[in-house]
Amino acid sequence: MTMYESLLSLPYFQGMSKDDITAILDNVAFEFVKHNDGDCICHRGDSCTSFLVLIQGTLQSIAEAPDESYRVIEDITAPYAIEPYSMFGYNTNYKKEYIAKGCCTILAIEKKYLFSELIKHNIFTINFLNLISHKAEKQEEKLWKHTPGSIAGRIVKFISLRCEQQHGRKIISIKMERLASILCETRLNISKSLNEMQAADLLELHRKEIIIPSLKKLTDTITE
Repeated sequence: MTMYESLLSLPYFQGMSKDDITAILDNVAFEFVKHNDGDCICHRGDSCTSFLVLIQGTLQSIAEAPDESYRVIEDITAPYAIEPYSMFGYNTNYKKEYIAKGCCTILAIEKKYLFSELIKHNIFTINFLNLISHKAEKQEEKLWKHTPGSIAGRIVKFISLRCEQQHGRKIISIKMERLASILCETRLNISKSLNEMQAADLLELHRKEIIIPSLKKLTDTITE
């Protein structure tokens, strides 16, 4: 795949003409970085100084609760921009950790070029703002959705609210007692509900871990 084709495959550059892409390539320093399995792309708390886009392969994102009592691990597939919103605002540090899962390729563009060159192109600016706005809208929608009455439904909503992508494999690293405390339920009721979902092949229970092979299947099945 050529550099031109690589850029057009990303939603941020879609709709741009060949002349626009050529002008960007002439003025912006692009870096394509190959990573091997287990490489850390960025740590939680690192300063977000570049626009990073996964253009090939899979990452694991690791989000940790502020009190460090649980973690949510997701498989993230390309194409995917790594926290573009973290380049702006009061806190410009990454909120999660990102680890290569297998071999992957990251496109890196220094933040200074975002302001000096890319922002000159209206299509890129509109695409960039639309994608960040869409993320904010989806988060707002999730917060205002009906809270399910069943324990299973509340467990699924707890997980869904904390996931970046509403599909794919997820690992929730949490003690049963902590999950029960968050949902204001007894440990026995939480355990019973999780075991019922495991019996239905919706998730797998391990020591201090809940593994979800497909979040979409889980959310489509447990609706209330």
